[in-house]
Amino acid sequence: MKKYTIKKYITKSMSMLALCSLGLVSSCDDFLDIRPKGELPAEKLLVNATGFENAMYGVYASLASASLYGAQLSHNFIDLSAQYFVSSGNDFVTNALAYNYTNSNVESVINSVWSSMYTNIANVNNILINLENYNDGSFRYYNLYKGEALGLRAFMHFDLLRLFAENIQNNPNADGIPYSKTFSMKATPFSKASEVYDFIITDLKEAEQLLSDDQSLFTSPKVNPNYNFIKDREIHFNLYAVKATLARVYHYKGDMTNAAKYAKEVIDANKFSLLEQAEFNAGIFRGVLFPKEAIFGLFNAEYFETVRRRFLNTESFYSYDMRSGLVAGYSTGQVGVDYRTTAFFRRTTGSGAKDRLIKLVDQYQVDGNTYSRNPNYITGINLIRIVEMYYIMAEALLTTDKAEATRYFDMVLNSRGLQGLASQNPVIDLTLDRITNERYKEFIGEGQTFFNMKRLSQDIVKTDNTVVPSSNTVYVWPIPNDEKEFNN
Repeated sequence: MKKYTIKKYITKSMSMLALCSLGLVSSCDDFLDIRPKGELPAEKLLVNATGFENAMYGVYASLASASLYGAQLSHNFIDLSAQYFVSSGNDFVTNALAYNYTNSNVESVINSVWSSMYTNIANVNNILINLENYNDGSFRYYNLYKGEALGLRAFMHFDLLRLFAENIQNNPNADGIPYSKTFSMKATPFSKASEVYDFIITDLKEAEQLLSDDQSLFTSPKVNPNYNFIKDREIHFNLYAVKATLARVYHYKGDMTNAAKYAKEVIDANKFSLLEQAEFNAGIFRGVLFPKEAIFGLFNAEYFETVRRRFLNTESFYSYDMRSGLVAGYSTGQVGVDYRTTAFFRRTTGSGAKDRLIKLVDQYQVDGNTYSRNPNYITGINLIRIVEMYYIMAEALLTTDKAEATRYFDMVLNSRGLQGLASQNPVIDLTLDRITNERYKEFIGEGQTFFNMKRLSQDIVKTDNTVVPSSNTVYVWPIPNDEKEFNN
């Protein structure tokens, strides 16, 4: 059995960086496959701007791998856990839908998430430790390197905490995970969940100060500068990704005041806007970071082939079908025609017609005419979008200012082709269930719904319409045994 201890991740990280710097392994190109493509230059690793920038590209590339957000933490395992998809005869899918975490295939995925994330955290820590040898006068974009690294460290730990620890709102004394800040062979001890939240918020707030340049670098509409590292800020952990993550962290923790504070700051920055009807009709968001809405995402050149096979094609055991009734839910109990129904899905023709998820599949690549796509549209994975900030505002204000909460919620409804609650006759009351239902429709394929279900301690209606009661057995992934043994 593979070992999954943090010591192993440090060893793996050190080996990869060392071998890349010496040019001894061919896999380095994959390790650094991000736009612009990075290569760790020999004898210049983490001693100059190029070295630090390429190391950061490596971190982003690793996050986009299939074991993390390239599949398992976006449209695959994490969205199977939200009961979006079915795949007849697929053993992994069957056990994932049943929350059978002891199944060998499922256990392997869980362990891989843990190991891949901590390997990437080790790489970030290596960058941060080496940055301590310099200061903001050493490199022009020193503050960006440090701010992005700190933000990513918090972001990765937060998702690990959401997966491998209890909901802190149910148990304030819940056990947490190791919060790794070093690059060494020593074990990082486990912290209480409350302590991990403190570490996450501390890193994010420091990153917020360091990334202040993004107020001018992040433009709307986007205008890319000449220097590579400050291009396409939406595929970097930018200032607004930090603020949005703070909103997400406070929201998950149950601190609605601070959640609203940061969500509003992102909205009021006027760097992002909700899509409109023509943009939904044209499907400009398919397979790319949502134009206008993407706060943070990952470039992944291989993403198209992965999602094409899984969702557009109908290959046995590999492709995923929509759960029964899912598409019909977009038009149930609404006034208006939800643009997402035809923008996100396409029904096949002929006998055995099925609804296919096209939201993630780049139509330009399907048609072989990528040359005609807007060059500012980035192939890859959406991790934070502005629409989430509106949902956070709606929920955060639900019990203190219902009218304002409804206003934020109605802006999303209107942008999706639906009539706002406040403009209906009689006026429709905004409820938590309405917000939750809209989130479920909006974030299919993006890996956010399972986290929201866990935050709310929801009972889960499975694809076979049986109900699984909320419990830690379902909502808390098992920490690899080898990690627990190593820490003890």
